[in-house]
Amino acid sequence: MNILKLEKSKLSGLLKSWNDDFEVMVPAVENGNLVFGNLGDYEPVLDFNGRPLLPPKEFMFPQIEKTFSFNAADNTKIGIETHLDNTKRVIWGIRPCDLKGIKTLDTIFLSKYVDAYYEARRNNTILMGLNCNEPCNYGFCSSCQSGPFANGDFDILFTDLGSDYLVNIGTKQGEKAVSKSLKLFKTATDADQKKASDIEAASRKAFKNLPAMATAQQRLPQYWDDVLWKQESVNCILCGGCNFVCPTCHCFNIEDVACDKQISTRMRYWDSCQLGGFTQMAAENTRPLQEERLRQRIFHKIVYTPDLYDGALGCTGCGRCIEVCPVEIDITHIIGRIKVK
Repeated sequence: MNILKLEKSKLSGLLKSWNDDFEVMVPAVENGNLVFGNLGDYEPVLDFNGRPLLPPKEFMFPQIEKTFSFNAADNTKIGIETHLDNTKRVIWGIRPCDLKGIKTLDTIFLSKYVDAYYEARRNNTILMGLNCNEPCNYGFCSSCQSGPFANGDFDILFTDLGSDYLVNIGTKQGEKAVSKSLKLFKTATDADQKKASDIEAASRKAFKNLPAMATAQQRLPQYWDDVLWKQESVNCILCGGCNFVCPTCHCFNIEDVACDKQISTRMRYWDSCQLGGFTQMAAENTRPLQEERLRQRIFHKIVYTPDLYDGALGCTGCGRCIEVCPVEIDITHIIGRIKVK
């Protein structure tokens, strides 16, 4: 399928055309924040700067979910019911940093040990990206090779040309979705593609804060015992916000909840390496100090994840962790302190 073009005025109709077959998620405003919400419940925000406060990872890896229930009513055996979510879903307006985040989660959840719950949601979700015409506040995606324009990792990708969108089809799943409303589109011209390239070049030049991520990857292991972890963590209040808004953080806890005397449900919910009890065991806490927990967060993103998953960086440069931190802990500042020793 050729690269297409869609008039902006037709985007709303395109999204609504998928409503019969999919749950359509779009950027929307809730309590003053830009979030992803169901098109059936929210007025979509189709022309916006920046990115939603929470990444769309929650649609593949929910904040809290039932994994399975076990029933002990029969004394001879325990009945187990697995709770897989096979809802067919379209997500429009995913920024490149979040597309890269989902790609990293794919590598983690769908590699050697396949997570069936993540797999079910992921297989039924169509990712529709939206390139960034300008850097967002706090963003440094260019340092992480995740933006401002996407390079793969999408089913359909939109680029804002002004009165139109340039539309790239990335997968057969995306092609199938577009084919149902093909009459809404036109074939893009060389001039349209040239305009998109010019917008990308201008967006890349507009970044003001680009930490040396590649250099930090190489040098960070030398900083294991450095005083910077104590200095940078001294104001941390252990809220976990940096983890909860991150596109790639995937730590979780599991709890069995008794529904009645016979039936219990196993729940999974997000957890944070920045919380004091994260590594608490019966005998000890292996990271009792906040400086150790901050070090774990940075090493996990920049060293451990790439080492374990074929170079997949655990940071996409979205800048959310900087934005939400109430005490202004800044990962770009920490990276900037990683010098030659």
